[in-house]
Amino acid sequence: MGSSTTGFLGPIVGGVLVALVTFWTTRQKARAEVRKLDAEAERTRAETSRILTEIGVDRTARRSLDNLPKGWAADGPAVEDYDFGVDAEVFCTGHASSFIRSHRNPKGFATLAQSIRADSYRGTRLRISAMIKTRDVLGWSGLWMRIDGEDDRTLGFDNMYDRRITGTTGWNVYSVVLDVPPHSADISFGVLLDGDGRVWIDHVKFEVVSDAVAVTERRLPSLPANLDFSAGVE
Repeated sequence: MGSSTTGFLGPIVGGVLVALVTFWTTRQKARAEVRKLDAEAERTRAETSRILTEIGVDRTARRSLDNLPKGWAADGPAVEDYDFGVDAEVFCTGHASSFIRSHRNPKGFATLAQSIRADSYRGTRLRISAMIKTRDVLGWSGLWMRIDGEDDRTLGFDNMYDRRITGTTGWNVYSVVLDVPPHSADISFGVLLDGDGRVWIDHVKFEVVSDAVAVTERRLPSLPANLDFSAGVE
């Protein structure tokens, strides 16, 4: 094995070295690419988490919102503290009801709601009614309706706060009656739960009623009263 052998092995050794260098470089690049992809994925997860935090919805809440009945939306400052769904076992009429169920110690209220254009009801007195059932409501619950103008100004509102539903109750009919001014734009309505507990809603109805049916909105008095406090307390 002389110079001829060395000359024969030279290209082979050189080729092996090139292959090893290429393999090592490619491996390092692949590892770098994997690290880059992992970093991008982590940034995406962090950004998604930040966005969900800013709008007040976490992953648990998002899963609970997947069960919303068709045509309805979940809203409210503490929507992440509640579950929403359709109940095929507890209902008053038909085949199902919808519910709001709190997590423990919610930080505010949430509502199951809809909004519609006011076109069909302008200039009328409108009553929304529903069958509602509650269980262990420590805060309060109520049916509500709001009338808004084109400038988003509230023209009428009642959420049953002065006749709120608490505790555990069977199915009862509740109603809200408001005037819908000619310049109304939207009508929003639904059921709300503020605090621990659970509320079911079923058999929601819209009816145009006569002026003989009193509105339920608490309106301001036309004159001041008891300015010297002589009437005592209520």
